[in-house]
Amino acid sequence: MRYTKYFSIVTLFLIFVFSSCSQLQDDITLPTKVSVHGTDALVKASSSFHGKMLIDKSFDGCKQCHAQNFSGGTAEVSCATSNCHPAIIVHTKDLMNPSSSQFHGKFIASKKWDMSQCRQCHGSNYGGGVTSPSCYTCHKQPGGPEACNTCHGDFTSPLSIAPPRALNNAISTTDPGVGAHTIHIKDAKIGNTVACNECHVVPQKFSSAGHIDDTNRAEVIFGNLANFGPTKGDYNFTTFKCANTYCHGNFSLNQSTSKYPFAFSADKMTGNNFNAQWNKVDGTQGRCGTCHGLPPTGHIPFELKSCATCHTGIVDSKGNIIDSKKHINGKIDVFGESYSY
Repeated sequence: MRYTKYFSIVTLFLIFVFSSCSQLQDDITLPTKVSVHGTDALVKASSSFHGKMLIDKSFDGCKQCHAQNFSGGTAEVSCATSNCHPAIIVHTKDLMNPSSSQFHGKFIASKKWDMSQCRQCHGSNYGGGVTSPSCYTCHKQPGGPEACNTCHGDFTSPLSIAPPRALNNAISTTDPGVGAHTIHIKDAKIGNTVACNECHVVPQKFSSAGHIDDTNRAEVIFGNLANFGPTKGDYNFTTFKCANTYCHGNFSLNQSTSKYPFAFSADKMTGNNFNAQWNKVDGTQGRCGTCHGLPPTGHIPFELKSCATCHTGIVDSKGNIIDSKKHINGKIDVFGESYSY
């Protein structure tokens, strides 16, 4: 009876001990060696500064005492405080997995692209700090992590800085963050390619004023060509339509100032001022006659096949644009001559 009673007491004691330990932190392993906690562990100038001790090492050792998410663990000291390493929680096993919710890019996006915490460990230019490798191993484009196509555009192509990919990672043209970007800046067929600054104020650097804000969308501020018409262009963020842009037929030519007044059937020659749907990329909005009549309103009547008679080298006898650089360019190109409005 005494042995049985003794065994029961020991068993209860062990159960109490192990259950109490497990409540402290259930996602750690026992540390094998603690070698970064000297008196100067938090002094950056010291050779025993904990950051220097971690060079070329993983954070697994830290997790042994500070928990898998660095929130404290058995050490009861969090690494992720606002004064130390609030961004360290992103360093999970899925750090480099774009499909994971714990991917570092998604973490930075959730912080409104504030990368100051990244620089704390990876260096002021992301070239590798006291504890971390260079970000340029992956971010090979000029500017590294702050390059344009880190957040929007094609990450694999340094020169492809406009969507698709949008800030929300969308690649479909029906998403307004993607829309008709490619057709305007790369695959233009009936007009010259459009520079980014025709629709946006292009920041000189990542930290430029107005570049990163709380709207999670780009500002649309039309440039010289889009605003070439008699009224300024406008973009509606609700309907996703561009209005009053020269590019889509907001133009007016006066007979009184024209070098060829005989081509007019009225005092003015005007376009259709078509309101283009930005996220409708199906080929219908760029058809000949969409942005101006065939011929434009106020032009003497002509069949489409006759356009090539006067607009030589710009359009062929079937009405196809053969020199896109001379179409929608803010000039009158007629009889082999190019002049301003």
